[in-house]
Amino acid sequence: MKREAFDTRSQPEAARVGFWEQSTRRYFGPLGTTNLAPHEFEGRLLVYHAGPLRLYTIDASAHRIVRDHAGMGDAADSYKLLLQLRGESEIEQGDVRVTLRAGDWSLYDPRVPYSITSREALQHMVVHIPRERLRWLPVPPLHTCEPADSDLSSLYSVLSSFLASLSSQLETLPDGCGTTVSEAALALLASTLQARRSGASGPPPLPEVLRVRVRQYIESHLADDDLTIERIARDLRCSKRYLHRVFEGGDITVERYIWRLRLLRCRQALERNGAAAGSISATAYHWGFNSTAHFSRLFKAQFGVTPSEFVRSRPH
Repeated sequence: MKREAFDTRSQPEAARVGFWEQSTRRYFGPLGTTNLAPHEFEGRLLVYHAGPLRLYTIDASAHRIVRDHAGMGDAADSYKLLLQLRGESEIEQGDVRVTLRAGDWSLYDPRVPYSITSREALQHMVVHIPRERLRWLPVPPLHTCEPADSDLSSLYSVLSSFLASLSSQLETLPDGCGTTVSEAALALLASTLQARRSGASGPPPLPEVLRVRVRQYIESHLADDDLTIERIARDLRCSKRYLHRVFEGGDITVERYIWRLRLLRCRQALERNGAAAGSISATAYHWGFNSTAHFSRLFKAQFGVTPSEFVRSRPH
């Protein structure tokens, strides 16, 4: 998976804190950074773009960051989920203070002032989650991995384990799987939020939870000829009417999501293989299209060129 990297070791020792503040500002807005280590500050930030989410891994020496309201930038449109991978950190927001140890996580709203203090070397995974993706769900202040109901602890632990495993695999994951892993992470997080409000045996899935499940189902069955609204509703045990309702207010319908994703898979296949490993029509048929003319029209409407023009434009 493609990434961007920022490492203070590329800077003179006296300039490292300033470099870190400048690098993190790009993604987190202005954060005041105080070095707490007995030596010059060291930090490494890796940034991954995965579908709707942005994922970060941070390795750093002991330090404290403080955020206020100034210059929110992209942070205003996202929630942040912080997973402690190594070391111990204390996150404080409002009148709530939580200590995170390895395996613990916390979800919080970066629009509200907060601080994170790590008095020893640390490793974090941070997930930026668009606010729109959680708009159906109640996000409490400083939601953490410690559920009020002990029966839900295993669910919270599953999210922690998934993110920890994901963090160790990010550099080796293929570029095309970003959306899949993002939807899985969102589904797990949405489940913890729903369970927190409803209890483990609560009501049917809330719209955002079902939306995530639908996207996962479509990803898994995208090449199936019989992937229809009727089949999705039947297999996920909901009505077609409700299925359409949970996508209301979004930027795309269920049907458009399926066809857009199929077009993307076709473009990725043509980008990798051109027409050498199989004809354009074979690629279209593989991803659920039953007419090359229809495929060509949709492809051009989506990407601005026909499939043949796209293949010819690729470097040989």
